[in-house]
Amino acid sequence: MKRNEFLSKLGIGAAIICAGSLLDACGGGDSAEPNNNNGGNNGNPLNFTLNIDTDLPNVGSSKTKQGVIVVRTANAVVASSFVALEAVCPHEHGSIFYDGTNNRLECSLHQSRYQLDGAVINGPVNASGSTRTLKKYKIEITGNIMTVTDL
Repeated sequence: MKRNEFLSKLGIGAAIICAGSLLDACGGGDSAEPNNNNGGNNGNPLNFTLNIDTDLPNVGSSKTKQGVIVVRTANAVVASSFVALEAVCPHEHGSIFYDGTNNRLECSLHQSRYQLDGAVINGPVNASGSTRTLKKYKIEITGNIMTVTDL
């Protein structure tokens, strides 16, 4: 086999493998079905702690950890003063961030917007497909330590 022929066949094979991987990764992007990945925690049950004093000191503070975004919504140090929701957009897996100016969550990829209870305000902008309500997580507080787990 000549060098040019080998490189040509190698290039075609690599292109097929890359295209297949790309299609597989994008295959479920428009689905509004839950991904059931336990918050991106590699299939393991979700369980982490935050120090409220340092990680979420003020109303409007937010912290993302293990695929979950936690937002402080009130001054009291009780579970109802915080929300914990999945931090990966169900539409095409963009990062969810807290928009403090408008008191909502937003996807960085296609600007899907969510209320702080996870309900959809609007789906993807200038993109096909839809989204769904964000998954919620359980919050427990002991002193100034917050524990976030699966519901």
